[in-house]
Amino acid sequence: MSEENVEIVRRVFEATARGDSDAVLGLYDPEVVVDASESSYQDLGIGGIYRGHEGLRSFFREYSEPWESVEDNCEELIDAGEHVVSVGSSRARGRASGALVESRPQYGVWTIREGKVVRVAWFRTREAALEAAGLSE
Repeated sequence: MSEENVEIVRRVFEATARGDSDAVLGLYDPEVVVDASESSYQDLGIGGIYRGHEGLRSFFREYSEPWESVEDNCEELIDAGEHVVSVGSSRARGRASGALVESRPQYGVWTIREGKVVRVAWFRTREAALEAAGLSE
């Protein structure tokens, strides 16, 4: 089952990269919880907890609003049993400035049930994400 969970998270990143919002939403449970309260997204003015597909849409809108273009890269997926830990980064071009910005790594802890993402929590550090997933380095 955990290999299937890793594949689901991989498909989220791939669908996001293609800009396929229908495929992205199809991978999330309608009652999904996105927790950005402990994340580096707060540095962009995004934070808190988002609920359901509408909350997910709000999170993505807030995330992409300041950028002309955003490229998210999944660098690593770690099988953590009932969780998957993702390590990724982003490159973005500022909408107003045109400046190219590269993010520091972003760490997600994904919980999948019955083939759907039911929760994603974002963290500032690898250590915090691994701890939240019940792993340690």
